[in-house]
Amino acid sequence: MSGGVFRAAHEDRNQVGRSALGSMSRPEFAGIGAVYAPVNHLPPALRLIVLTVCVLIGMVGCSVAWIDQQSYVESPNICRAHEVERTDCVHVQRVLPTQVTR
Repeated sequence: MSGGVFRAAHEDRNQVGRSALGSMSRPEFAGIGAVYAPVNHLPPALRLIVLTVCVLIGMVGCSVAWIDQQSYVESPNICRAHEVERTDCVHVQRVLPTQVTR
């Protein structure tokens, strides 16, 4: 694998030991450092504040998702068309599709 150098597709084909992450090292993908690079230009105190705000946003998002999950109601177990004998599922009236005339 050559980092940052374009290789033709036929050169990469059927090579042993390649990982899926190797394809992410190509120049068209931005590395993690490119995402956090603007934060690195801040003074250490501001970096800590930005990190704290990001962690708090993540905590709030997880808390909201957890609270929302508390009111989750399971979907009924719908029987398949051929399962007419089962009693542990909900039998529904099947509606046949109608054909639209043109």
